[in-house]
Amino acid sequence: MSQASAPFCLEISKFFNTESINQINKFINDSYDKRLENKDLGSTRENGTVVKNISSVRPIPYGRIKHLIGGLIDEAYQSVNLDFGFLTFPQTDSQYCNFNIYDSNSKDSYDWHCDESDSSTYDIKCTLLINLSTESFEGGKFQLFPSTESIDMTSLSEPGSAVMFKSHILHRVLPVTSGTRKTLTVFIYGPKFTWVT
Repeated sequence: MSQASAPFCLEISKFFNTESINQINKFINDSYDKRLENKDLGSTRENGTVVKNISSVRPIPYGRIKHLIGGLIDEAYQSVNLDFGFLTFPQTDSQYCNFNIYDSNSKDSYDWHCDESDSSTYDIKCTLLINLSTESFEGGKFQLFPSTESIDMTSLSEPGSAVMFKSHILHRVLPVTSGTRKTLTVFIYGPKFTWVT
């Protein structure tokens, strides 16, 4: 596992090879429960601005694909605890992962947002994005905005690579202009943050 490249993120280069990527894609396509995530979920700002434009988000329970991605998830949890110092809940088999398909035909994108929970008992501590693209694509650059300027996370453009970051940091996906970009999102939950003001 790579070391944290910054205090807020971890870049993991080519964790999965082409054969594994194809196997994961086939398994997800064959076994997700044929429903798509509600397009409005997590997609608007308080002023009503729509930020999510993704062709499809396919939720799949972690338990169904644990045998294919469990090694990466185990290492990610270790890093969340040791490198970021977060307390976390275990990943359960019923917890959903999101298989995201960004299509260039509709210039799919996801504008600046953060991943958060409105629960009073838990928060999303970290977000893990895995590039599962099976064809080359253009655009679709992933960026983080940790403080005063955005950072291009170029490592995520490599199929089989992953980026994990603190979920409260703003992030976005620029429009895909050619091909299809596929990613799997895994959210890592833990006790509610206590913010000191």
